[in-house]
Amino acid sequence: MYISTIHSLESLEKLKEAGIDAVIIGVPYYSIRHCIEVDKTNLQVWKDKCKELNIKLYVNFLRMCSEKEIEKAKEWMQIFKDINMDGIYYADEGILYIAQEMNIQNKLIYQPETLVTSSMDVNFYLEQGIQAVSLAHEMSLDEITMIAHAADHLEVLVNGYFSIMYSRRPLISNYLDAINSNAIKENKRYDLIEKTRDERMPIYEDHAGTHIFSANPISSFEQMDSLKEAGIKRFRIDSIFFDDVYTIQVLNAYKTKTNLNIGCDRWYHETTIKKKEGQ
Repeated sequence: MYISTIHSLESLEKLKEAGIDAVIIGVPYYSIRHCIEVDKTNLQVWKDKCKELNIKLYVNFLRMCSEKEIEKAKEWMQIFKDINMDGIYYADEGILYIAQEMNIQNKLIYQPETLVTSSMDVNFYLEQGIQAVSLAHEMSLDEITMIAHAADHLEVLVNGYFSIMYSRRPLISNYLDAINSNAIKENKRYDLIEKTRDERMPIYEDHAGTHIFSANPISSFEQMDSLKEAGIKRFRIDSIFFDDVYTIQVLNAYKTKTNLNIGCDRWYHETTIKKKEGQ
């Protein structure tokens, strides 16, 4: 099953032809790091079009909610239930509690970015009745396959940039204020370069805070057969900083087993945990 973020409703048919099984949209305020934002009035339009093409419709609902944001989150969850949303990506435990109250926990996909690193993590959340669990993005191939042999309903990000740090603070604005700079880009999208590295890490600020991404997009062309053999069935493509043409190229490349040479697979060859004495 191939799942991807999407940038335009008009891309659905071409994505379907390329082999997509599900797309992920965003909604106002409660989505973060999303590629397109769909308001309440257009959700049903998306749902109807996806149903026509036999594509599942998922929503990015990854915001960590404060107490004052819970009631509005419940309203959104009721909307998702009413239109029969196929999947809801979440990171906040409160969303799980709301979904259980509404008896739609089977719609949830847990995606906390870096937290799920063992089969016990996976099985704990699956026991809550959710649909699937997304593994941490920087895990090695050996670590992923070990978990896959002990747990089901796993999802892996196979192509695209991934978040390595998220802060609810407006770090870019704060920094520019501190250096008395007026050089604020409209979308507040910059590159972060550490003193000890030459790589440029995308960093941007939005209503939810500040997001730092991997220096390179992950690429999994050489690992797909191993992931499938391990029993993983859900493969996610994140097209942030790209477009729907990129997603179509990736899907076609997987069909033909052609490496596009876009991105990097070094994470698959590194262990997640490195001990100080080994450095």
